[in-house]
Amino acid sequence: MVMKALLLNSSYYPVQVIDWKRAMILFFTGRAEVVEHHENLEINSPNKTYKLPKVMRLFGSFKNFSKVKFNRNNVFYRDKHMCQYCGDKFKASELTFDHVIPRSRGGPTTWTNIVSSCDRCNSKKADKTPKEWGVRLINIPIEPKWTPIMAFRLTRNEIVVFSSWLF
Repeated sequence: MVMKALLLNSSYYPVQVIDWKRAMILFFTGRAEVVEHHENLEINSPNKTYKLPKVMRLFGSFKNFSKVKFNRNNVFYRDKHMCQYCGDKFKASELTFDHVIPRSRGGPTTWTNIVSSCDRCNSKKADKTPKEWGVRLINIPIEPKWTPIMAFRLTRNEIVVFSSWLF
């Protein structure tokens, strides 16, 4: 079983979910304090027993060195599950990626060139740019500056979900 800990910044704002080993390193190096422990979960050293951290708070500032992972769900989440051409909302299973500048014309698969699109609009757009097709994007695609939803199990029956936006 992999034990996780919620890492908070110095203002008690959730920033990351870490494994128990990283949590213990932060504790032993004096960079974080334990706010809450897992019940009945311990690790043993030759000389001492330690309860596993469940929630930890950093003492200093936290630099989020990890960027938002580029994947299908995060693109749909960024675009609020809305087709960026017609403006209708869809389930994730009904959306597709669309390259604003088509791949056949050298358009990259990046945050700034991919938008959510419904099948109908994607088919109509085909191998054209939005300008050539005669439509405007609902939102300009940008690389998000938010922490994706963090959902994790702290104990067998306890699930915590956090979402933070920094736009």
